[in-house]
Amino acid sequence: MSKNKKFMVILAIFMLGAILLTGCGGDAGEETELDWGGEESDFTAPADEKEVDEEETAPVDEEATAEDQATITASATLKAVEVDAGTITIVDQSGDELVLKVSENSKMLLGESLSTLAELATVIDSEVDIEYHAETKTVMAISIED
Repeated sequence: MSKNKKFMVILAIFMLGAILLTGCGGDAGEETELDWGGEESDFTAPADEKEVDEEETAPVDEEATAEDQATITASATLKAVEVDAGTITIVDQSGDELVLKVSENSKMLLGESLSTLAELATVIDSEVDIEYHAETKTVMAISIED
């Protein structure tokens, strides 16, 4: 009888192990949440983990946050450049004027070469291709063909 009990215990352990492995493994050809490529996870920390105080968190990088915002790409006409204020005014194809901020991270191209805000002031009324952040109204890139 003792051999029979040992056999049953080993069989039960084997079956539990097989059940656990089957439940955790998923299909071999399917993608799991752990090996994705960038989607957000539904993971939440256990309730007993220590809460992090706001003072312990790293400072928010506003420029990195701005990059996460929606961007708009448009063709427009350059109507004004305010070098001292660091802004440009464009008129889109529907005739609406829009004032945009230019930051040190804004990429400005005049033809094939990098440009400055002062150089853009010399090409008022030119057609531009522009990409800017929808919420902050900050220019990411502006391109003017010669």
